[in-house]
Amino acid sequence: MPIKTINRRVRRSVGTLAVVAALLPSLTACNINFFDVRNPDVIDAATVDPVSDGEIFSRSAFTSFARAFGLGYIVYTAWFTNEAWVGDTFPTRNEYGRRLIDDRNTSTTADVWNPLMQGISQAEQVLEILGGEEGQELNLARAAMSSGFGLVLEAEAFCEGTMRGPGGEPGPLMTSNELLQTAVDRFDQAIQLAGAASDAEATGILNASRVGKGRALLQMGDKSGAAAAVGSVATDFEFDVPYVDDAGNRTRLGNGVYFYSAGGSRESLVVPPHYREMNDPRVEFWDSGRNAQDGVLRYWSQSKYPTWASPIRLASGLEARYIEVEAGGNPATMLAFINERRTAGNQDPIDTTDPAGLLAELMAQRSRDFWLEGHRMGDWRRNPNSVPNILQPGDNYYKPEVGTVSNQTCMPLPFAERNANPNIS
Repeated sequence: MPIKTINRRVRRSVGTLAVVAALLPSLTACNINFFDVRNPDVIDAATVDPVSDGEIFSRSAFTSFARAFGLGYIVYTAWFTNEAWVGDTFPTRNEYGRRLIDDRNTSTTADVWNPLMQGISQAEQVLEILGGEEGQELNLARAAMSSGFGLVLEAEAFCEGTMRGPGGEPGPLMTSNELLQTAVDRFDQAIQLAGAASDAEATGILNASRVGKGRALLQMGDKSGAAAAVGSVATDFEFDVPYVDDAGNRTRLGNGVYFYSAGGSRESLVVPPHYREMNDPRVEFWDSGRNAQDGVLRYWSQSKYPTWASPIRLASGLEARYIEVEAGGNPATMLAFINERRTAGNQDPIDTTDPAGLLAELMAQRSRDFWLEGHRMGDWRRNPNSVPNILQPGDNYYKPEVGTVSNQTCMPLPFAERNANPNIS
C-alpha cells in the first residue's frame, strides 16, 4: 500500500500515530527556559504505550476517519454524482464532474483514497493492539465503528478496494461486497462492545453502528437483515461527526465541505441549479456574488455547514427509517413516509402505488434529506435508475469547454495502490 502508516507495525510496548499530536494541546511549562522546549507538539515514541494510551489512539483513528469523510469523500462524491458542480480549475477535479477519472488522478489518491485508507488502517491497528485488553471496550467499539464506516464509504465509492491486513501487511484486492461484509463484522463488534457500557458515548456508538450495519446490508441487497439491524434505533437519534476551527490545522480538524465553500480555502463546491430550484429548507445555499475558483461558474455556495466547526451527520434515526422503508418495499408504508418527507420540504403530497415511481420518489427525498452527507454515491449504485439528476453520458457537461460526460459509475482503484500493493496485480 502507498501509505507508510498502513504498513508500519505498531508494537505493544512502543508505538506512535503521527496524528495524535493534533488532538493534544501544546506542551508548555512556566519555569522552563524557552530554548529548552523541544518539539512541543511531537510525541516521543519511547514514551507511548498503546494500551495505556488506548483512548488517544482510538480517538485519533476516529479523527482520521472524520477527515476523510468531510474533506474528501463528501465533496468528491458530490461532484461525481452531480450533487454539486465542480467550480475548480484542477483537471483532476473536473474529471469527477465528467465521471471520467483516470486511475492516476492525483486528487483521488491525495484527497479521497489515502485519507480513507489511513482512517481504516489506524482503526484496524487499534483493534489489533487493544484486542483482549481489559477496560478497553469503549476504545475498541469506537475503533470498530470507525473502521466499519470507512469500509462502507470505500465500498460505495470505489469499484474495488483493499484494507490493512493483520500486522500492518498490505491486504488483498476486495470486491465491494467483501468490503461491505467486513464492515458488517466491524459494526457487529462495535455493537457488542458498546452494548456492554451505559454512558452516552457508548449509546451513540451502539446506535450509529446499528445504522451503519443496516446501510451496509442494504447496499449488499440483504433487505431483511438491513431492516432488522436498524429496528431498535430511535427516530430522533442522531450521531454527528464533530469538527474544530483550529486555524493551524483546518485541513485535518475542520469541516472539509466548508473548506470548498465560500469563506473556506478553495471556493469550488458549487450548488447546481437543480438543487437551488427545489426551494427546499433542507437544501441551504446562498449567492456569494462572485464566480467560483474556476472563474467560470457563478458561485452559489452551500450554507448547510456555515463554519469550519460545523458538525456533519453520519448516522441517524431518520436514515434508519429510510432503510426500513426501502428494505420493506410496502407501497402504503413507502407512500406515507414519502409524503411525510415531502411535507418537510414544503412539497405537496403525492398519490401513487407504482413501485418504480415510489422508489424514485424515495430516492429523491433521500437526495434532499442527506444532501452533502455522503449518501448519494451508494444510493445511485444501489438504485441506478431511480436517483434523480445524474448526468448521463454525452455532450452535456456544464462546462463544455472542459469536455463531455463519461459513463463511469464508480471510482477506479488508484494506480499508486495497485502499483505498491504486492497482493494486487
